[in-house]
Amino acid sequence: MKNTSQLAILCALSMAVLSGCQNVGSKVGEAQVGVDAQCVVTPAGFQHIFDRHCTATSGASQLLPQYCTNAAAAQTFCRMVQNAPNQARVVQPDNRIRYDSNLNQVVGTAGEKCGRLIIESAANGTVVTEFPEFSGAPGNCR
Repeated sequence: MKNTSQLAILCALSMAVLSGCQNVGSKVGEAQVGVDAQCVVTPAGFQHIFDRHCTATSGASQLLPQYCTNAAAAQTFCRMVQNAPNQARVVQPDNRIRYDSNLNQVVGTAGEKCGRLIIESAANGTVVTEFPEFSGAPGNCR
C-alpha cells in the first residue's frame, strides 16, 4: 500500500510539472520569469554589445555606462530585462528568444526606460544582443 501511495504522489507531481511546462508563450505584459535559461554574456556577446550599444559612433541606441563596463555589467542588464514583470516575450522564427521589457527606470542615454534582449535559445540563455528602446515593450518607455 505504501508503494502505491508513493507512486500516486510521484505521478501527481509529474503531471503538475509537465502541465506547467506546456505554457511557454506569453501575453503582452505577462512575465515569463524562469521559462528560459538565465543570461550568459560571453566575451563575443559583450564585444558586440559594447561595439554597437556602448559606442555612440555606432549610430545605434546606447546603454548607460554602468551596463557597458564589462560582461558582468551587461549580464546585470540582461537579468533586469529577462526578469522584468512587465514584458513581451517572443520566440522568433530562428528560435531565438526576444524580450521587450519595461524597466520603469532610465537605462539608455536618450532616456529609454525599456530594454530589448535577444538570447540564442530557451535552453542556453546565451545573449546575442541587448539594448535600450522606446518601443516594443508594454507601457510607456519614455
